[in-house]
Amino acid sequence: MLRLFVVLLCAGLSQAYPQERSLKAEDFFFGARQHFENQEWDKARIAASKALELNPGLVDAEVMLGLIDTVQAQFSSAEQHFLRAVSLQPQNDQALGYLASTYLQEKRYREAASTFQRVLRLNPHSQAANYNLGLIALVRQEPAEALTYFERVERINSGDVPALTGMLECQLILKHPAESQQLTLKLRGLLQPQDPRLFQIATMLALHQQYETAIAILEQVRQVYPQSYDVNYNLALAYLRSDKYSQAVQTLEPLLGQAKAAEAYNLLAQAREKLQLRDQAILAYQKAAELEPGNEDYCYDHAYALLQYVSYDAAMTAFSAGARDFPKSWRMRVGLGSAYFLAGEYTQAIQVLLEAAKLEPTAKVTYYLLGKAYESAVEWQTAIREAFKAYLMNKPQDPWAYYHYGNMLYLEAQAESTRDYQGAKAYLKTALSLNPDFAEAYLQMGIIEQTEGRLTESVQSFEKAIRANPNLPAPHYRLGLVYQRLGNKEKSKSEFDLFEKLKSESSGAQEKQTVVQSLGEQKK
Repeated sequence: MLRLFVVLLCAGLSQAYPQERSLKAEDFFFGARQHFENQEWDKARIAASKALELNPGLVDAEVMLGLIDTVQAQFSSAEQHFLRAVSLQPQNDQALGYLASTYLQEKRYREAASTFQRVLRLNPHSQAANYNLGLIALVRQEPAEALTYFERVERINSGDVPALTGMLECQLILKHPAESQQLTLKLRGLLQPQDPRLFQIATMLALHQQYETAIAILEQVRQVYPQSYDVNYNLALAYLRSDKYSQAVQTLEPLLGQAKAAEAYNLLAQAREKLQLRDQAILAYQKAAELEPGNEDYCYDHAYALLQYVSYDAAMTAFSAGARDFPKSWRMRVGLGSAYFLAGEYTQAIQVLLEAAKLEPTAKVTYYLLGKAYESAVEWQTAIREAFKAYLMNKPQDPWAYYHYGNMLYLEAQAESTRDYQGAKAYLKTALSLNPDFAEAYLQMGIIEQTEGRLTESVQSFEKAIRANPNLPAPHYRLGLVYQRLGNKEKSKSEFDLFEKLKSESSGAQEKQTVVQSLGEQKK
C-alpha cells in the first residue's frame, strides 16, 4: 500500500567541496541542473558527463548522473554513479541516501538497510532514511521495528502523511485497534476527500478487515468522485465483506457498463448469492465469464455456481469447457471430477482427478475425491494408490489422505488374505493424530480391530466414532454387529435401530456439501 519514499531533490547538489573546480566544469554542471529541473534528461546527462570529464572529482556531477539514471529506471548504472560519489566523499549523507534508495528500488533490502543506517549515523534526523528503514522492516514482516522508524519521522514532522500511514499499517498488522483508530482520525483530519492518499488509506483499512471505518471514508470520497470506478468497486467490496449485501448490489449495478464490467459482474454475483438470489447470481457469474473468457477465475466461479445450484450436467459442461480452455488448470479438472463424482460417474471422475493430481500434486480436495471413489473403479486402484503414495511422501497435514490410504491398505490386505493390517493402522493413527475427532478414522480402526477379533477394542473405537459424529450411521451398525457377537441382544438391537434411523435421515446432501465446500476453498 505504501509507495517508496525516495527523495530525489537536487537542492544541495552545488555545495562546496574541498577540491578546486574549474569554472567551465561548474558551468556545465549548472546547465545540467537546469536541464534536470526541466526534465530534459538526455541534455542533463550530456552536460553532467561533460562536467565530470573536466573535473573527475566533481561529486555533484556523479550524483546528478545517478539521479538521471534513477528517473529512467536504470538502477544498475545509477548505483555505480552513487558508489563513485560515496567513494569520493564517504561522509556525504545525501549521496549515501541516494545509493540506499537505489538498493531499495532493486529490492536489495539488506544492502539498502545497512546503507540507510550509515546515513543515520551521519544524520540522525534524516526523515528519508528513517522512513525507508520503516518500509524495509514492513517488507521483512517486522511491524514493531517498522513502527519505531515511522514514529521517529512523525516526531520530526507531526504532519508527515507517509509516516503516519506507515504507522497505521503497523498498528493494523499488530492488531492495536485504539492506536489504529487514533491514527485514522488524524489522517482524516490532514487529508481532503479528493486526496488520493485518503482512498489508499481506506483500501488499507479494508484489507485489514476494518470495514466500517473503510466504508465511512469511501463514502466520503465517493461524494467527491461519484463516477469513479475504483472508489465504487472498493466500496462495494467493503459492503460485501461487512455483510451489507443490498448496499453492495446497489453500488455495483451502475458499474456494469464500464470498462471493468466483468469484475463488477463477478462481485455482483457474490452479493446476489448472499441474498439468496441464486438465479440472478448465476446470470451475473455467466456474464463475467462471457465478458472475459480468458479469465480462469470467472469461468471457474460460473461452473462452481452451476454445480451448487443447477445440475451436475450443467456443471460438467462448464468445467469441461474450462479444462479445454485452460489446459494447465488443475482447478477446472478437480471441478469436473467433482461433478462426475457427485453424479456417480466414478470412472470418469478418477481419470480427470488423476490428471489434476499431475498438474497440482498438493491439492487436498483431489485426494479426498480419489479416496472416496477408490472402491468404485477397480481398474484405477493401482494408479490411485501410487498417487497417494507420492502425495504422502511429503507428509502433508491432511488427515483425510492418511485415512483413505489406510483404508486402501486394509482392502489390499483383505484381497490378498495376508491379514497384515499394521500398515493400515499406522496411517489411521497418523490421521487421528492430525484430527483427534475424526469419526471415520475411528470407524475404520474399529473395523480392523473387529476383523482381527479384538472385539473389546473395536467397541471402544466405534464408541469414539459415535462421540465424534453422532449422526454417522455406520459406527452404530458395526457396534450392533459386535454386540451381536458378544451376545448382548438388547444393545445390538438398540444400535441397529439407531443405524436404520440415521440411515433413513442420511442422504447424499452431506457428501455434496463437503465436496462443494472443498471446491469453494479453491475460489480465488
